[in-house]
Amino acid sequence: MRLILNPKYKHLREYIEHIDEHFEHEGHEIHRDRNVIRTLQVDGLTLCVKRYSKNSLTDRVAIKLRVRSSRARKAYIRPLLLKERGFDSPEPVAFVRYNTGFINSVSYFICLKSKFEHSMADIMSLSPEKRDEVTEAFARFAAHLHKNGFLHRDFSSDNILLGRVEDNFGSRIKFSLIDTNSMSCGRGVSVKKGCSNFARLEGDDAFFTRLAECYADARQANRDECLRYIFDARDDYRRRKGRS
Repeated sequence: MRLILNPKYKHLREYIEHIDEHFEHEGHEIHRDRNVIRTLQVDGLTLCVKRYSKNSLTDRVAIKLRVRSSRARKAYIRPLLLKERGFDSPEPVAFVRYNTGFINSVSYFICLKSKFEHSMADIMSLSPEKRDEVTEAFARFAAHLHKNGFLHRDFSSDNILLGRVEDNFGSRIKFSLIDTNSMSCGRGVSVKKGCSNFARLEGDDAFFTRLAECYADARQANRDECLRYIFDARDDYRRRKGRS
C-alpha cells in the first residue's frame, strides 16, 4: 500500500489505511462513471472519496516505474498548489494506492466535502441580475487563475463550485475547483488559451458574450478577440464531442 496522509488528519490513519473496506460498505454514492465517488462519515467529518478506474497498460507501467504520477496522487497534490496561491479547492486528506499485482493497483483520493452546494451548472437558473454578478466574478476568478499559471483541463461547469461568503471584503462570490488531477501548473496562460479553456462550460450565447467581455477586461485584452476565441473553442469542442 502507498499512502500520503495530510498531517492535519493523522488521527484518521487507521481508518484511511482501510479506506477500500469502508468505501465498499459505508457511505453514500454520489457519482459513478469510469470512477466512483462516495461520501463517508468519520470523526465528525464528511469525506469525499473517489476511487479511480484502472489505468491503461502504458500508464500502469509508467506509474510502477515512477515515471508518471497516478491520477489519484495528482488529485492530492493539485489542491495544495492551488491553496498556496490563494485559490480554493476541497482540502485534501489522503492519497491511497493498493497494489493488486505487479503493475495493477486501485487508487483512492480523499478530501473534505465542499461546503458549497452550487456550481456553475446552476447559472442559467439565476435571475438576470444574479447571473451577471456571478459571470463577472467568475471571469475575474478565471483571469486570476490563468495569470497564475493554472489551466484546468476539465474546466466544466460541474467542476467549478460557488457560494456567497462574508469576509473582511464584504459579501462576495467565491469559487472552488474540484476534479483537478488533470490541471497543469506552470507559466501564465495566454489570453487565447484562457478563452479556449471555457469551451466545456454550460450557458447560452448571452452568457458567453458577457463572459468574454469581463474576461477581456480582467486580462486587459481585446473584447472582440476574446469573444471569437471563446466561440471558436466552443464550436470545436462540440464537433469533437459529437465524434466521440
